[in-house]
Amino acid sequence: MMVLSITLSAQQYTGMSGLIHTPTADMDSAVSVRLGGHFLNKEFTPDKFVFEGEKYHTGSFYMSITPFKWIELAYTITLMKFHKDRRPENKVGYYSKDRYFSLRVQPIRERKWWPSVVLGSNDFWGQRDGQSGSFYFRNFYLALSKHYEIYNQRVGVHIAYRHWAKDFNKKWNGPVGGLTFQPSFAKELRLIGEYDGDGVNVGADYLLFKHFLIQAAMQRGRYFSGGMCLTLNLL
Repeated sequence: MMVLSITLSAQQYTGMSGLIHTPTADMDSAVSVRLGGHFLNKEFTPDKFVFEGEKYHTGSFYMSITPFKWIELAYTITLMKFHKDRRPENKVGYYSKDRYFSLRVQPIRERKWWPSVVLGSNDFWGQRDGQSGSFYFRNFYLALSKHYEIYNQRVGVHIAYRHWAKDFNKKWNGPVGGLTFQPSFAKELRLIGEYDGDGVNVGADYLLFKHFLIQAAMQRGRYFSGGMCLTLNLL
């Protein structure tokens, strides 16, 4: 009963559709699920993600679902570095987690003469500010996407306007976007170039064995992030 119906469109560190670090107006197929994990270079995370004054590499794990073709939901866990039990005498490790929900709604689907439109947010609901320093990933965005078939190659044009709630993420505020390219000889491959508000990132997605979506990316051409997820359609 579980057959492939997945579009190559992952903003994979959250489990949602998108590019690498920026959103798009693409959506997964209806009743599709993603389960996966992602390595996050320290340059990829908010500047507030520090331990003893220094940023650190980390990882995220997520589960997302597209119950209908116009809405996506995700739950993401990002590992945080602390002393065990918050006691300075204890060893250091990933003993804490930042958890958040993401939501995307597509009121307009792509047609011949107009793009798809998505309204979305990461970390839109959760704890109040306090000692936990929550809402590290809170942002809101409006995204548009349009695809073109050129000699059987698929080219996507994506633009968005994004606002991050916290000042320590303001470098990513404003217009963002990018291009995607799926060659005719490898429809499972998607090449990505994007501007995330702070710099240019490049990367690629590849759908392996019809159910494993792999993403690898270089932020500003220098810092690697990447991961893999299981993709299933339940219809």
